[in-house]
Amino acid sequence: MRPSDAHLNFDEILPTLNTTRESVYFASKNGTYIEGMRVFITFPYSDSPGSLNRESLGRVVRIDDLGQGRRGIAIEILMPLYVGGKETQR
Repeated sequence: MRPSDAHLNFDEILPTLNTTRESVYFASKNGTYIEGMRVFITFPYSDSPGSLNRESLGRVVRIDDLGQGRRGIAIEILMPLYVGGKETQR
């Protein structure tokens, strides 16, 4: 997870608490997330050798207070991002 805004500089690898095809939900102590914020998200993510991770554009749609400085962040996955390859050609 990383913000699409170049002025914000953070990168997080967090376990998901809930997922659907169009969204992910995770807990973070990072106070930078705000509703409407656009992010780049790699889901599913694996650091195993040879894994193929695909990045998507997402948007923060909900933030919950989970207590103890943790916040639940709900991300709507808007669209996959393709760099190179046939998918970017029209």
